[in-house]
Amino acid sequence: MSKLKKVGICLGILFVGMIGLIILIYCAEDLRGRAAWKNFKKEWEAKGEVFDYKQIVPKEIPSEKNFAHIPLLKPLHQHQWSEGLSEATPVDQKSFDEAANLLKLDSNEDTKLDGWALGQSVDLKPWQKLFRDQEGWPHPEEPGDPAADILTALEKYKAIMTELTQAAKDRPLCRFDIQYEDHFAALVPHLSPFRNFTKNYTLRSLAHLANDDPEAALADIRMGFFLAESIREEPLLISQLVRIACLQITLQPVWEGLKEKKWNAEQLADLERQLAAIELLKGYRISIVGEREMANLAIDQMAINPKVFNEMVEDEADKIGLAPEGWLRHNQKRLNEMHINFSQRIIDPRARRIHPDIAVAFNKELDARTRRKFPIYDVLSSLLLPGIDKSAMRVGSAQTAVDHARIGCLLELHKLEHKQYPAKLADLKKTLPLDPYNGKPYIYKVDQEGRYQLYGIGWNQKDDGGGFVKKGDRTDLEKGDLVWSYSSQAP
Repeated sequence: MSKLKKVGICLGILFVGMIGLIILIYCAEDLRGRAAWKNFKKEWEAKGEVFDYKQIVPKEIPSEKNFAHIPLLKPLHQHQWSEGLSEATPVDQKSFDEAANLLKLDSNEDTKLDGWALGQSVDLKPWQKLFRDQEGWPHPEEPGDPAADILTALEKYKAIMTELTQAAKDRPLCRFDIQYEDHFAALVPHLSPFRNFTKNYTLRSLAHLANDDPEAALADIRMGFFLAESIREEPLLISQLVRIACLQITLQPVWEGLKEKKWNAEQLADLERQLAAIELLKGYRISIVGEREMANLAIDQMAINPKVFNEMVEDEADKIGLAPEGWLRHNQKRLNEMHINFSQRIIDPRARRIHPDIAVAFNKELDARTRRKFPIYDVLSSLLLPGIDKSAMRVGSAQTAVDHARIGCLLELHKLEHKQYPAKLADLKKTLPLDPYNGKPYIYKVDQEGRYQLYGIGWNQKDDGGGFVKKGDRTDLEKGDLVWSYSSQAP
């Protein structure tokens, strides 16, 4: 046998050996990863955790009671799906587009509808100008009273708004037909129209208030609350954030009505009841567990077909598909660790508490994991977990605002009966919500102008004396207190 032939045989044996070693490593990694995830799951299931996205999906409700199934909205979730749920096409594109653009209301930087957090009323004049400048809005030949002109402009949408309002009464339940099986690619085309609806009802409510018609204003506020709370059971973080955005807008006419003392006793009691039913901390829990289970579902599908994760890893999907399944399972285990040990604990809806310190620990741990030299088992965590603390901040801020609005209604009721505000909140003789950031009563001060200030300590866990911090045209949720005040003065 020639020397060259012997070298060739040796190289062949070496190549086969290397292939065998790679296969062995793959198999070992698969076994290790599967075992790690299996043991982790078994441990936490014994503690009460449920790893099944079907357990968090809202239950089906009869179509005749389902607000989502009214003719105006149903086309939003009528799609033809490709095999594997990778692509969707509206069954009727025209009907879908009409539903997606219902009550579309363009705005600009001068037409913000939620200035209450900065102690600012909405100036209706920019809205009046917008409706006169844009084509298609009815308006008088010459500008008149801004509120009256806005109500004239919104006559364009009166029929649809009346239909939506009546449908909310006839169909008090709501569940959109979201394809949760499609995990992170699940379509939620109803969220944008819901924001449009909320803006219209809020703007009309403000115009009614300015026009001295608080009963009509209250009817539109009720609809705003209905829209926001219609998506409270959706186990998706984006749904809960849109819910919060809708509530923040709807609170503007509540705040302005309190500021201008527009509400009578019956209306105040009605508002207080509606506000008492809003529990945003539960929504956070639903959405975080939902995010975890959507990830688990996606990982399970990715183990079969890596292309299902294209929306998260884009061009890297095929490369990731070359990795052993065990790599995925290690990532799955560590992602679930972060959720169970940290993100699910930032907010405790049972105790009605928010824990910024856990958010700090969460970010510190995530940073440590993803900054390692070879963070191969935390790739999915780095993709899916950043920003959780920001979402928790928004939940805390919104729940505090809802609590303050509720207490504000009770304070006005007290003043109507006793001709003055109480010296302290305990004098209201009601069970009041506590500040979720420390579990103590909110801080209440009667001011020298005959009004009051109400505030909570907020994310920084400090009493800043009722001072809030501006961040552009918003309040800084990381600094200062969360304030309900009728003054726009910031320290």
